[in-house]
Amino acid sequence: MKYFPRIVAADMPDRGRMYYLVDDCLDFIAEVKEFLDWKAATQRAPATLKAYCSRLYWYYRFLAHQNLDALEASAADLTEFVIWLCNPYRDVDKVTVIHEPSPITARSVNLILQSVGALYRFLVRRGRLETSPVRYVDVPRGKWLTERDLLAHARRGREAQVVQRMELKLKEPKRLPATLSEQDFQTFVKSIHIGSTPQADPPGFRDRLLCLMLKEGGLRVGELLGVHLEDLDFGQSGVHIRFRPHNDNEARAKSGYGRDRFVHLPSPVMGLLDIYLTEVWVEANPQTDHLWIVLKKDARNREGQTTFGTALSMAAVEKMFQHYSKKSGVALHPHMLRHTHATELVRSYLEDDEPGEGEVKTEETPVDWKFIQERLGHASVVTTMEIYTHFTDQDRKHAYDRYIRRKEQKHVRQLRSATSSATSDFQSPMESTATQAVEGAWEPRE
Repeated sequence: MKYFPRIVAADMPDRGRMYYLVDDCLDFIAEVKEFLDWKAATQRAPATLKAYCSRLYWYYRFLAHQNLDALEASAADLTEFVIWLCNPYRDVDKVTVIHEPSPITARSVNLILQSVGALYRFLVRRGRLETSPVRYVDVPRGKWLTERDLLAHARRGREAQVVQRMELKLKEPKRLPATLSEQDFQTFVKSIHIGSTPQADPPGFRDRLLCLMLKEGGLRVGELLGVHLEDLDFGQSGVHIRFRPHNDNEARAKSGYGRDRFVHLPSPVMGLLDIYLTEVWVEANPQTDHLWIVLKKDARNREGQTTFGTALSMAAVEKMFQHYSKKSGVALHPHMLRHTHATELVRSYLEDDEPGEGEVKTEETPVDWKFIQERLGHASVVTTMEIYTHFTDQDRKHAYDRYIRRKEQKHVRQLRSATSSATSDFQSPMESTATQAVEGAWEPRE
């Protein structure tokens, strides 16, 4: 019988929640523990550590299945690992024909390979290995890649000509970011029970407001759960997103130190926040200054202690979305609301705004990618453009209509200019004098 590794979580006094891999004897897998400890020491978020641990679990599960040691694996073993990952019968010793698709997407496989490559690069730097079994190749830095690299102008020599890519990598199909229609969002929100007043159903009021802030602010769920009361600014009508490494609920802004930002919110949302604070939050007698708190009076943790009034956790929000997704029939997760907000921002530059009565139609402006990048908190505007430049057929129709309209307007202006010039050139001196005489005839006599 083969024994596979397990993922264990541990609360460390100086690091918070940590995740590790243990073997069948419940001993830490040494090189993975060393790698994850290094990641924690460099201020990586608990969610990031969990992701690394989960991805490395697949690799060590493969090693256990093949009776291999991580420090003795070869490049050929990595190829077998990818084949094993894509095999729906991976735990069966012998399979003749595969009739089912891969249970893991190409993107997930590539993320797992990136984590394995990061582990081996770490072991090489620490002197545990001479070379990494994960091979990299030098890819010529083409024009398209230079345009996507904002630091291309600062690179010199060989570094400016090539870029390293993993040799073993699956081709990922391009997919549109998942978004939600306004109708489906309203269906989801209306499924959240709320009484006639906020006090009648405090958790329902909180959950509705949380969904609205995710959609109208384009925030990551970790950023939203990390908001403290001091981060709210009703005068500026928005919220400060600040990086804090040690929140009570382990929520953390992804941006990191030095990249705090301010996100404006609609006035109705700020009004609901005011009601939430004065009629719901205060009444719970909270034990923290976190904005989002547990509002169920009978809520308990694993140790049986009450959690009423404590900071709301990421797991609780995920369960909330799962519950209302099932209740409403609208499959929704928090990050989909962020994609929806970003897509609506981009589309707002493509859609036509008809002028009101007495207003003059203004010329359309190009997409302000810098504004969208800063609002979303992306490290680079390239990231924003890569994700949200994939439009639907309707979006392309709007863009094409704008092109045709501008082309027609330009043609009309050119035609008018040419007609005016031709009239002026062919006007005789007598006609010019006559015109001046007629115009002068309307001047008042002294």
